[in-house]
Amino acid sequence: MLQKIILCHDNSDVSKDAAQTTLQLARAFGSEVVGIHGYNSVMHEGVFRVMEPTLPQEYQSEEILQKQRASHATLIKVGMEKISLSYLKPLEDSFGSEGVSFRTKVAEGKNFLAINEMIQQEGNGLVVIGASGFNGLERGFIGSVCLRVLKGNDRDMLVVKRPPRLKESNIVVCLDGSSCAINALKAAKVFAEKYSGQLHLVYVFDSSLHRDLFTRLKDSLINDDAFSFNTQAQEKIHDEFIDKGLERVGFMILDKAEKDVFNGNSLSARFSQGWGLVGQGNAAASNRLIKKVFSGHVYKAICDYASTVDADMVFIGRTGRHHVEGIDVGSVAENVLRYAPCNVFITQKEQYKGWQL
Repeated sequence: MLQKIILCHDNSDVSKDAAQTTLQLARAFGSEVVGIHGYNSVMHEGVFRVMEPTLPQEYQSEEILQKQRASHATLIKVGMEKISLSYLKPLEDSFGSEGVSFRTKVAEGKNFLAINEMIQQEGNGLVVIGASGFNGLERGFIGSVCLRVLKGNDRDMLVVKRPPRLKESNIVVCLDGSSCAINALKAAKVFAEKYSGQLHLVYVFDSSLHRDLFTRLKDSLINDDAFSFNTQAQEKIHDEFIDKGLERVGFMILDKAEKDVFNGNSLSARFSQGWGLVGQGNAAASNRLIKKVFSGHVYKAICDYASTVDADMVFIGRTGRHHVEGIDVGSVAENVLRYAPCNVFITQKEQYKGWQL
């Protein structure tokens, strides 16, 4: 995952934070870094053509316009390539001074299309990109290039929203019983081991959704004169079964994820000394790993918890238990990316293989 890092850079403030994050990661993991930038000279040529009628009268002859078009096209193509390289040159110097292998790559085209093509050309590697470009980063706003690069490439991707804080960081990992979520925990483990981070394993269930469906079913059945429905008793049984059952399932998912990822390796011994698995009613036994099961709207509960613990990173699978072919990114992952108060790591998608219990 970290042998190569593909850094998307546009010289915005958030992009500079992404570059600083990449530098720290590359130093720690010995990664090769490729800095990429896409520029769209064709767009500028089109704007120039639209503005031609506003030129002074002496420039309106077709012969002069043709010369202006040719000169402008050459200037834009050469100039924008040089500008793109100039964005990356300071990074090449700073990374090189830190002993990090760094090379640059620029391409002409619609920004996200050019970036996607370069990522595909580079093959496997972690993609690091700022959550927005030169637009202000308000909570909930993700830049169009970031979102289209995310959806256009099935890669591990780190989306940067703020300057990095990697050492002894708070890392929230979203688990839902899917294989993709297990991969998110594996990636988080790598960061936690390298930077002595604290892991927060989180599962969220939405009991209100089940209650709403049950109420609709109840109302439908009561309208059938031939059906006898003990409303109060059934509601009590249902609510207790749903709430307690989903909570228990959540702890089962967290316990299984811990066993799968931490047992039987060197990090497991380091992390699990004196812990034991966390079961129902049992508090976390170490300040290095915390398990939480919440009821609520899934993405919101995750983001609220990340805010509460002042998380530095959230790790989440690209898709979850509802993966089907054709999904580029799950709705929970996309909304966590939008509303999390910190940097977000999104793992490659993987076909759902059944509950990981």
